[in-house]
Amino acid sequence: MSGSGNDSTPPEEGKKEKPNLPPIPDEVREASLSKKILSATNKQEEIDVSQPPVIEYTIIGGDGEEYGPASRNDLARWIQTGKANHLTLVRTDPESAWTAIQEIPELANLLEKQLKKPRKVTAIAAMTLIGGIVAAIIGFTEAMGIASTFCIGCFLIPGSLISFFGGIFAIIQGALLLGRNPGKHLKRTRITASIQIACILAGDIVNLILGILNHVFLSDETVVEYRNKTAVN
Repeated sequence: MSGSGNDSTPPEEGKKEKPNLPPIPDEVREASLSKKILSATNKQEEIDVSQPPVIEYTIIGGDGEEYGPASRNDLARWIQTGKANHLTLVRTDPESAWTAIQEIPELANLLEKQLKKPRKVTAIAAMTLIGGIVAAIIGFTEAMGIASTFCIGCFLIPGSLISFFGGIFAIIQGALLLGRNPGKHLKRTRITASIQIACILAGDIVNLILGILNHVFLSDETVVEYRNKTAVN
């Protein structure tokens, strides 16, 4: 005899039959699917609209005082107007250490966007300063000569006074133009240039030429643009 009377083959070990469940209604399936899509969309929107916290900075100005809190845009404007530079110390909170702007990566690139001073601004400053020195010397020399001789040169006295005091004013103005923020002094330089031209009353041809050149340079588009962007109060 070949074996027992049980001809049935046992099921594979570990294999289970799926339960016979009723089908899911269409309205339930659609509601569940819509809920999953809405949940995924909300999570994506939360990720997209989330922004890092705004960082505010405090700097030490040239006068040694602290200024802030200020945004990154504020620092960019201060750099452009000469109120801050690569050596300006900055920090984000009272506990952090003071650090130079050039050593902070997220601020160092602001230095590259700093508004460059046109060469003609430097030329205006030099012509104003040199013209002032020349005018002051000529005015002083003529005034002393007229005062000592008191002769036919008396008619030059007004010109000598204009040359001397105008020269002093031009020297001060030239020094300011060579300073940290020349843009805010450019507008007043037209007055200085006119005084330089007036020095012709003292026979000062040098300042006549320099004054005319200053007026021409002050009307240059690059100089006007620089003045408008840096002439802050």
